[in-house]
Amino acid sequence: MKMLLKNIACARSCTAFLLAAAAATAQKIPDVSCPVEDFPLKAVVAWQFPQVLPKVQVVVLRDPAGEQEARFDLLHGASLISLRYRGKELLYGQGAGADVGMFALRQPLPQMRMRSPYWTAFNPDQGGVSMGVPATVAGVACEGARSMRALAMMIDRSVDNSFEPEKLLGVWAGKISDNFPPGYSTPYTIETRASWVKNPGGAPAWYLKLEQSVVNTRPQPSGPLQWFLSGAAPWDSQRFVQFPENCSEKAPCSSATTAALASGHYEDEAKQRGIATVVPTAPWRTSKAFLRDNAEYVVLLYGAVWAAPRRTFAAVLERPLDGVGSFDFAWYVCAGPWEQARAFAASQPKSTAAPLPSAPPPAANPMEAEAVSAACQTTEFRMQPNQPEQAVVMKDPAGEQTVLFDMAQGGAIVSLKYKGAEHVWGFNGGGLLQMAFHNGMTHGPWRGDYNPTQAGDGSAMSPVTGVACQGTKAVTIMTMMLDFNHNNAFYEKPLIAVWEGRVNSMVPLSNFSPYTLETHASWVPNPAGVPKYYLKLEERITHIADEKIGPFGFDFAAYVAWDYKTKVVSPESCPCDVAASKYVAGGFYREDLSDGLGVAMPSSNFSSGRVSGNGGTEPMWRNHSFHLSSRDTLDGIASKAFVWYVFAGPWKNAEAFAKGI
Repeated sequence: MKMLLKNIACARSCTAFLLAAAAATAQKIPDVSCPVEDFPLKAVVAWQFPQVLPKVQVVVLRDPAGEQEARFDLLHGASLISLRYRGKELLYGQGAGADVGMFALRQPLPQMRMRSPYWTAFNPDQGGVSMGVPATVAGVACEGARSMRALAMMIDRSVDNSFEPEKLLGVWAGKISDNFPPGYSTPYTIETRASWVKNPGGAPAWYLKLEQSVVNTRPQPSGPLQWFLSGAAPWDSQRFVQFPENCSEKAPCSSATTAALASGHYEDEAKQRGIATVVPTAPWRTSKAFLRDNAEYVVLLYGAVWAAPRRTFAAVLERPLDGVGSFDFAWYVCAGPWEQARAFAASQPKSTAAPLPSAPPPAANPMEAEAVSAACQTTEFRMQPNQPEQAVVMKDPAGEQTVLFDMAQGGAIVSLKYKGAEHVWGFNGGGLLQMAFHNGMTHGPWRGDYNPTQAGDGSAMSPVTGVACQGTKAVTIMTMMLDFNHNNAFYEKPLIAVWEGRVNSMVPLSNFSPYTLETHASWVPNPAGVPKYYLKLEERITHIADEKIGPFGFDFAAYVAWDYKTKVVSPESCPCDVAASKYVAGGFYREDLSDGLGVAMPSSNFSSGRVSGNGGTEPMWRNHSFHLSSRDTLDGIASKAFVWYVFAGPWKNAEAFAKGI
């Protein structure tokens, strides 16, 4: 008994020692939770909509002096909706109070030359809506009430009146826009980092700083863009002021001659009570910068002399955006006296760099081409536990196969039926046919798996922001991906997932990862004839945050129906070097290999390293999964394109096709 008690005491002391050691070496989990609240509104859902939006969820920041509260709208691109100074609202407070928008102006058709050039412009926007579709916020993180970081996908506020060649129908909360005209999304993401900086003038003690980054996730450059950095003051703030006084649309300034643009609206003659924005011009390297007193959207389009019941003003700067490129800039929202905001603008450093050359205009007017429909055929798919979700339908030209892409689950494939038989497991976000990415981060004593995944994390979903279809023959989908593993890798800059404008509050918490995935699905003929077509998936992953993560494992995942139990891999010698085989393929099939589901990719997806194919059985979930894999690095603002194929039917024909890709 004494020996037993001694052993128990030793076990207790050893356990205490191990717990203390673990606590000493454990990685601290970052606290990125945000102070949020519901903010009441009386605004309509969208222009010319009768429905009223009663409230939005906002992130609340407070300056260190306790004088100001800033609120950022998680339903509308994380745009600034409210700024209160000593309890008084200085912004309009019923819509975006500080907003970033860009206009790609087109040359109008001869019969439209009397119209405003904004009438036919492409208009990516942060704080507006596109026929009820808002700019989707996918993730947010805060440092208490001191700062906020949020990422969103911009919408096309002009609802494709520019007839874009690769348009995207807007998708909101897993549903494709079905208004007329429909809402449209864009391939532009916007990151907002909000914080407080000292006001040299002293009253108020702090100004609000907005550092923003816009990323073009597609390889095509934007061409010329007019960037509108807008503020919206209450209607009673009638007195408009600007600095410099001579920067107008007819006589623009340049970043080489003008250090900053400042403008604002004030209630009183002395201009003590109001709001101003200050935009340093050095990063823009532009030869065209000016200020607008009335930048209300309907005024730009229609030339109307009236506006909404607010005073919308803007700094306008011209600058292009490279393909798979970003532009980073900062601007300030300054409460209090105009003279202090003006002095703050005058103190900004001047640019020493020459303005960038003007970008060439579009080669042709898109409106001269026939308008291309992007409408999709949809159906309902029931994800477990009997949850109805909207899916886009794709059918092969022979009518043998039907594929469903789930709009609530990141656009992943939830169903592939060949001759009426289901080949994909498809009942949970972790068990679909989709892309996933793995980085084995090591922070502290544990090695984790940072796992951006197309569908989401199994409980929360990756938002689809845009989709376009060519009938049922081809589908394009834009997705913003969640981390499947709920940040068990201790990623140092985690973002809390946001869905339908509200912060995730589950346990465990769901996290957004700063990556987009664009998928283009189409059919290619099968020379063997059975089936007549195979599914081709061309995809592009884009890292939209300027940071270094290191090598990722690319996981081409296919979760196969339980009936197909025989695993096959080709070449059998793989895993192998990229140079050793032109392809890698495999899947699960019936015992005689007459039917099943396989996937393949060309090794040329990767310039070096190894490729492999492997699969496993999950008896609890009653499915089989097959994974193609390799590794590559995607650091900074960067993008990688790749392709893979999905094979229903006999393995013999699939393997023969794979050898020729």
